[in-house]
Amino acid sequence: MSSKILKILSIALLSAYGSIFAGQGLADGAAKFLGNIPVEEAVPSDFTEYWNQITSNDECVWAQVEKNRGEYDFSKCDAIYNWAKENKVLFKFRTLVWGSQYPGWVSKLNVEETKAAITAWFDAVAEHYPDLEMIDVVTEAGRSSKNQYHSGFGINNHFIEALGGDNDGDYNFVTTAFKMARERWPDAILIYNDYNTFQWQRDIGINLINTIKKNGAPVDGYGLQGHDLMTTGSGPQNCLNLDILKKYLQEIIDSTQMPLYITEYDIATINDNIQETCYSEQISLFMENEYIAGITLWGYIYGKTWQNCSTIETGCSGIIKDGVDRSAMTWLKQYFAEHKADTKNKWMPTSVFPGDSPDAINSKVRLQKNTLQSYDVFDVNGVRLGRLRAYTIDEAAAALKSSSDIRCKGVYLLRSVKERNAKIVRIQQ
Repeated sequence: MSSKILKILSIALLSAYGSIFAGQGLADGAAKFLGNIPVEEAVPSDFTEYWNQITSNDECVWAQVEKNRGEYDFSKCDAIYNWAKENKVLFKFRTLVWGSQYPGWVSKLNVEETKAAITAWFDAVAEHYPDLEMIDVVTEAGRSSKNQYHSGFGINNHFIEALGGDNDGDYNFVTTAFKMARERWPDAILIYNDYNTFQWQRDIGINLINTIKKNGAPVDGYGLQGHDLMTTGSGPQNCLNLDILKKYLQEIIDSTQMPLYITEYDIATINDNIQETCYSEQISLFMENEYIAGITLWGYIYGKTWQNCSTIETGCSGIIKDGVDRSAMTWLKQYFAEHKADTKNKWMPTSVFPGDSPDAINSKVRLQKNTLQSYDVFDVNGVRLGRLRAYTIDEAAAALKSSSDIRCKGVYLLRSVKERNAKIVRIQQ
């Protein structure tokens, strides 16, 4: 494996598990992250009991940070970002370019002024957060028909023209945004994120991804918002048929050849049994599919999520209600308790897509045949200090030696969770 590939994957991987001594969340020791979002702009004290990845909700959007032109207030975003750093939880920034949640003053700008404002916004974020590891670069730009996009691109704003246009659906403006992001964050995982991409507008998302890849966009992952995974219509509400979901998912994988992220998963229902069924079928499918890198739930406290089931039952997608686990949360705990140290599935997809060489993906993330392994770290007294993940025990040893978490020189033991082989590591500082 080349050093460039190893650097990209190790940055993402070690960050996702909070450096070597993570130990957070239900998914600690599992092959992929299981994340969530803040609750009412704050991180609950029990967050790391359940989740080992966090995505900012509206704390970091342009409308929040630059309410007055040239005046940047990152305080709400800082609170989430700093908490993630302090607690060794993978942080994803949401979002740089979105047809929603942008400052009102942008609507008054012409094309050139809009371009300058967007550039200044990117620069301000890069200066404030130069080490972002994962970014939703563009959100909801899918073109459902001529001049109509999933969010308000082109409505009271000049985003499209300012970023290079959209000539009959070539998505040049999306491509430009990704190139701008790569210039500022050369090592970050850059994600395109959209909704209704499982069921109703699958082709739109697939076409967008393939188009921007063809254009040369440095896109690393495709974020699929999991809001459309229940049946709709006049009949009883239920989970999307599992066989149909599998078919849709495989179509997306085969068509895009991209690592996938489940970015905003929720099941909005007051029926505990239906919610548990959806979780058990869908989360296990996502966790056990090698091309899905991780899952981020969109809220977990009942009454404090964005999904409502009626005018009375607000926040009904929550899985903890009045401090008590709903059935879906009970299932989650059981599932991840039974899937510790599962190395079959990688949080960063590393298997080669059919027909691809190892370097065939046109993105920063290159797919390899190696399999990530879990290694426990022990001190000289046999006390387990934590867990790290790497492709080989030698790479794990190198990561341990370079970690800032080891502050005492001495002898440490690495032991493979799966194969049980071990290696002595001497650290001199």
